[in-house]
Amino acid sequence: MATVVKRSGEEVTVAVTVRLSGSLLEMEAAILEASNAVGRCATEEALQRFDADGSPIQVGEITLTGGGRDPKE
Repeated sequence: MATVVKRSGEEVTVAVTVRLSGSLLEMEAAILEASNAVGRCATEEALQRFDADGSPIQVGEITLTGGGRDPKE
């Protein structure tokens, strides 16, 4: 699992733990999953920088609204 441990200006520090046990194939799978977790974590941080304040967007006569950060089902 990857977690953001520090935010500083335009940088984030992400910590990840990789379990290296089992066969080489299992270790490679664990490394791949950890790498993907870092990518997901960093992308989430990046997307939050572009998140709007939640107010509706007016495009001509059409009002566009979003669901916000509410959990989706």
